[in-house]
Amino acid sequence: MAILAAAVVLFAWPQGEDDGGGGGPLNAFAAAAERTQTQPGGRATMRARVTPADPSEAFTMTGEIVYSDEGEVGTIEFPNPETGEMVEMELVLDGTMMYMRSDSFGSLPDDRSWIGLDVTFGGELELPAPAGADAKGELEMLESVSGVRKLGKAEVRSMPTTRYGGVVSVSEQAANLRDEGAERVASWVEENGSPQRMEVWIDGEEMVRRIRLVGSRPSEDGEGMTRTDMRMDFFDFGVIPEIEIPAEGEVFDATSMAEDELDSSAG
Repeated sequence: MAILAAAVVLFAWPQGEDDGGGGGPLNAFAAAAERTQTQPGGRATMRARVTPADPSEAFTMTGEIVYSDEGEVGTIEFPNPETGEMVEMELVLDGTMMYMRSDSFGSLPDDRSWIGLDVTFGGELELPAPAGADAKGELEMLESVSGVRKLGKAEVRSMPTTRYGGVVSVSEQAANLRDEGAERVASWVEENGSPQRMEVWIDGEEMVRRIRLVGSRPSEDGEGMTRTDMRMDFFDFGVIPEIEIPAEGEVFDATSMAEDELDSSAG
């Protein structure tokens, strides 16, 4: 279940501290995160390049998402690793529940058509959805990033922006998780994690226009590392998605399988 393996990739960010400048990069970063989240909704596009230890097996995921405080709907496309044919997966995010549907899943138990995943993993810690599946969650992360610095100017979808970036160490990730009482996940991060790099593009009205996350984790076969470089663009602020939750009888709940995957990775 490659989708479930993706669901346990962790992005944990420590609480940032003011840089003392009053109007420095960190303050601009936090202000944009807060201002963008006050919008009732919006659209986002995602592009993620996943590079395993064998570069010949690298592939690209793309997606489109409509999000709000109530939830998200969208689609993600990626190549089938066996055939190379493109696979489309539907996503619905309602609170902490994520629902996924795709022809690539094959036959699910009891003829269910959706896979359900509670991303809180039993309430221990609220974890993000697979890369690119939680636009609102990516924005929320900005409020706690530390070590922010200005990187220059750039255009995003023809919009002038200022680019910022920072790096979060493995020890900082683990410490933040332990502060939340997530000892099991913190141990997993210490053993398998790597520093995470984050970049953000902010326009002249203090709105986040692009986020980039770059990080690595051990490959599933234990040989080498898999690198993920994900970029998400935000636009059409104010748009509200129409969220239709799958009926209970259509959903196979895979939360316990995801927890087992995390335990197995923590070893």
